[in-house]
Amino acid sequence: MGGCDWLRIDLHMHSTHSDGAMTPREIVAEALRLGLSVISITDHDEISGYFEAKELATSCGLQLLSGIEFNTDGAQGELHILGYGFDSNHPSMLEYVKWRKDERREWSKEIVERLQNLGYPIDWEDCWQRAGGQVIVRTHIADELVAKGFFSSSKQAYDQLLKKGGQAFVSRRGLSAEAAIGLIHECGGKAFLAHPGEYDWSYSFEALLEAGLDGIEVYYSKHEHREREYWLKRAAKHQLLVSVGSDFHGYDSRSPYPIGSVDYDTKRLEWVFGQLEGKALKKFRI
Repeated sequence: MGGCDWLRIDLHMHSTHSDGAMTPREIVAEALRLGLSVISITDHDEISGYFEAKELATSCGLQLLSGIEFNTDGAQGELHILGYGFDSNHPSMLEYVKWRKDERREWSKEIVERLQNLGYPIDWEDCWQRAGGQVIVRTHIADELVAKGFFSSSKQAYDQLLKKGGQAFVSRRGLSAEAAIGLIHECGGKAFLAHPGEYDWSYSFEALLEAGLDGIEVYYSKHEHREREYWLKRAAKHQLLVSVGSDFHGYDSRSPYPIGSVDYDTKRLEWVFGQLEGKALKKFRI
């Protein structure tokens, strides 16, 4: 890691408010234990974890940047767009997360109904309980299939039945990637393309640029060296910002990479300090 070795940043992790295993407060405690300076909780289509963690993080001296991961759909496919530093109380953001939570409930009920018709008699209420009454995602349904003994792992259940093309897959309504970028900007934040090396289909990067994409999650837990170098070059070519993320979901999850475990060049993360509140900017300036 370049720059100040004591400065550690991780801008991509999930709490129990979407599909993570730790509560927001547990994430703050874990980040402090691991020596992090700045984090962002980026739950899927949800920001309630930020509100829960904010007071504790502030009292402990950990800088918490507002964050969200949009699961977008449309002509580009299911691209994930990360938003940072937006006004967490902006009416448009609050309206979106409420709509998305309600929409996910109906979408997940349709998935469970398909599974039942396929001979997997699971209960939607049990899946909803796994989601903690928050944002339900396919991982919660996969976990319930494992709990009922139909599969040995959530990944197996997900890959066989729930991913795109699977027998129980249900497409869902949502913002396009371009609309998500617009919403983030409307709320005063910056928009990043999440884990670009993970997409196995073609999409128009140029369309994202035209929509005002601010940056790319170059330093990512599953990116190999060649992928990091490729996206660093693309970021430089288009004068885009870069971010770093472990995508931590929990130590026993499908994404167990610890908070702060991804190396990065500190100098490339200087934009983060402009998103923090005044006192934080002075305290953490490189």
